[in-house]
Amino acid sequence: MTDPKRARYAVAAREPQVELKTLKYREHQEHLLRRLGSALVLHWDQLPDELQDLIIDQAAAVEDRDPAPHDASDIESFVRSVRTASIARPPAPPRV
Repeated sequence: MTDPKRARYAVAAREPQVELKTLKYREHQEHLLRRLGSALVLHWDQLPDELQDLIIDQAAAVEDRDPAPHDASDIESFVRSVRTASIARPPAPPRV
C-alpha cells in the first residue's frame, strides 16, 4: 500500500547519481541533519555497496557551512571508524 503523503513527492525513477547541489537549511535545523546523518551511518552496513559509494561521493561533493578539506576517502574512513565505535544506549522510557 502506498502512503498518499509520499505519493505527492514521487519522481520518475532514474539511476541515482551525484548531484551538484547543496542543502540549504537554517542553523536551528542543523541538529536534524546531524540526526539523519547518524541514522544513516548506523544502518550503513545494510545499504548496497553501490549506494554506499554514491552517498560517500555525494558527501564529498556538497558544500558545508564550515569550509574544511575533505574527500571521499576521508568520509569513508570516518564512516567506518564511527560505525565500529557506536554504542548501544538503553531504550527511552515510554511517553505518557
